[in-house]
Amino acid sequence: MGTHPNAPTRVHSTGQLLSEHLAAHPELVGESVIKRFGLENGQIPFLFKVMSFDKALPVQIHLDRHTAERVHSENPRAYVEMVLALSDFGALCGFLPTFQVSEFLSFVPEFASLFTPNIIAHFTSVARSHDESERKAALKDLFSCYAQADKEEAAAQLKRLVERYQAGKESGEEKIVKSLVLRLHEMYPDDSGVFCAFILKYFDFKPGHAFSVATGEPHAYITGDIIECMATSDNTIPLAFSSHLDVPTFLTNVAYNPTPGKTLIQPTMFTRGSTRTSGSLLYNPPIDELAVMQVILAKGDVESHHKLRGPSIAVVVEGEGTVVWAEGAKRLGVRKGQVVFIAAGTEVKYSAFETSFKLYRAFVEVA
Repeated sequence: MGTHPNAPTRVHSTGQLLSEHLAAHPELVGESVIKRFGLENGQIPFLFKVMSFDKALPVQIHLDRHTAERVHSENPRAYVEMVLALSDFGALCGFLPTFQVSEFLSFVPEFASLFTPNIIAHFTSVARSHDESERKAALKDLFSCYAQADKEEAAAQLKRLVERYQAGKESGEEKIVKSLVLRLHEMYPDDSGVFCAFILKYFDFKPGHAFSVATGEPHAYITGDIIECMATSDNTIPLAFSSHLDVPTFLTNVAYNPTPGKTLIQPTMFTRGSTRTSGSLLYNPPIDELAVMQVILAKGDVESHHKLRGPSIAVVVEGEGTVVWAEGAKRLGVRKGQVVFIAAGTEVKYSAFETSFKLYRAFVEVA
């Protein structure tokens, strides 16, 4: 949902591209937003998605603007995003602490076989070092070796690992990762990306959990339903679980920052009295181009939103209701799966009459 040329939204009543409509009516985006983000031809600065998957997306990174200008000159925007879980949601995101990777090297011979003895010896010797730069340098060497490992040899080692796990011969230290390895292997048999389970941090997110993904941060979404909102860009570089790999660019731009945990975006009340199950909550990531609201109404409820200093897009994910604007002079009935563009400077009201009503609204504001 947005104006990205690879997946452009159209106006339902006319079939016209949303970008064409906005180019003819720039006041709907707002002059301050157009100037702040250098927008042209009816573009808006964010891309909004609802995603549902039971097979892992590629292990990938997003590019910063400087690199995007060089690699994707036709679309040089940085790719930054936030994710909001709609269901239980599993994801690999960031690197494991180096001491945990070192333990896997000790207890998982199939994983260790991908590296030279010198790489392993140096990595394990500094894995618990107090010198962060030393740990990062060792992680870079180790991960570069893994990313460039012989694919046939990696597939053979993966086969041995899976057979051992299926036979129940894992060590105690491997139990925490066994199910993830088997699940990834079921999705992508023989793909060396399965070994990322020993290098990248796995998270089990719950509905309502939200986080942002920085440029250069390696990640792969495994299973679940999510809201995803990002700067309008498709500047991603895959490393695994894809037929279109770019290992050199990935290794040049990945950020080697071990991740002991993931900082969640804490929602705040957009309207007074809102909770996680009613009203309007604001998820505001450290990303200039976007923020997302969750709006939940019980049957018979009405929720009012004041004017925003920028455009927004709302998608209904449950139930049906009514969107009212122009001081009540205009209204639109909407139901699950339908999408509404809301112009900058528009006060809106949402009403739930026959059923409960849930939507997510992505927007951008410029002070």
